[in-house]
Amino acid sequence: MPSIKSCLAAIALAALAFSPVAATPLAADDSLVRRAEPAFYSNEAAVEKRSAESRKEASIRVRKAKIAAAEKAKRTTASVEEGAALLKRHIESMHAEQGVTRRDLQRRAVFARALRRYRCGTDRVCFNAVTSPSDLPANGRAVCNTRTRLCSVGCQPGYVLQGAECIASAPTCGPNTCPTTANGVYLCSGGNVCTLVCDSSNGYVPTAAGTCVNTRLDPDNCGAVGNACPASYNGIGDRACRSGICRLTCPFGSTLRRTQDRTGLYCYGL
Repeated sequence: MPSIKSCLAAIALAALAFSPVAATPLAADDSLVRRAEPAFYSNEAAVEKRSAESRKEASIRVRKAKIAAAEKAKRTTASVEEGAALLKRHIESMHAEQGVTRRDLQRRAVFARALRRYRCGTDRVCFNAVTSPSDLPANGRAVCNTRTRLCSVGCQPGYVLQGAECIASAPTCGPNTCPTTANGVYLCSGGNVCTLVCDSSNGYVPTAAGTCVNTRLDPDNCGAVGNACPASYNGIGDRACRSGICRLTCPFGSTLRRTQDRTGLYCYGL
């Protein structure tokens, strides 16, 4: 017969067998964990430092670009204002020489508005709409706008419409010979300087190269001189400038979309 001690020992062993044993967690080797991760996670401080430096450099570049753009816009505005003041004086002088009255100007303005209601395919339709020579400025004519297909007031060859007047470019200014350019004229200002005045009524502004560009329609100068519209993100579609805003003209059957970062345009569906 087993003794009391042996019975107690058996009970203790049985209890120990059924009791849960707490597992002791193994200490992970931090160096092994680091080595298992991609290499660029192992130097977080250096990455943060480089990122901060990159952000700072980018911020400086953006700030400089904004300052340069503001200075360029200021120079362009000053040039346009100077040209507008010179043009105003020139037109007032023309009116005085030709005996143009306020009543004449009012009649021309009324006719110009009425002329824009005529749809056309050639200049002949617009020409027939003129009822009196006084409807038009000196050296003016009624023309068909090939873009809008509507009649409008234009000028004879060699003249540019400025401030509702047809103006010829000054060939010389003192001892200087003035150049010529499309959509603008050169006027002689003080100091014998040939000053370019562009057809601002149709969106043309002067450039440093002595030309007139259309900031409303030109994709290479959209909204401002030198502001070129970017090409399509996927190469499909043509750049376009409408009312000074960059657009993209997509082929038939595709739709215009923006990239995920909202900075680019592309044509989708082909």
